[in-house]
Amino acid sequence: MAESYSTSLEWKGSDEIGKRLAGLIPPGIDFELVDEGDFVKLVVNVVSDNLEALRISVDSLLTLFSDQDQ
Repeated sequence: MAESYSTSLEWKGSDEIGKRLAGLIPPGIDFELVDEGDFVKLVVNVVSDNLEALRISVDSLLTLFSDQDQ
């Protein structure tokens, strides 16, 4: 059985910013945008077969998101 590594990123905030963030997520990365009433919750699930690739994927997502949450 091959090893698999995973982590989740969770963000909560306005619908407008949540949709903007969701639109930045590259194809092949699993995510869910959930309406929680007064806000939305974005959950991004990142999976990789090695820790270095997982770290690179998470770093890339955080870089994409960094200018949007304002």
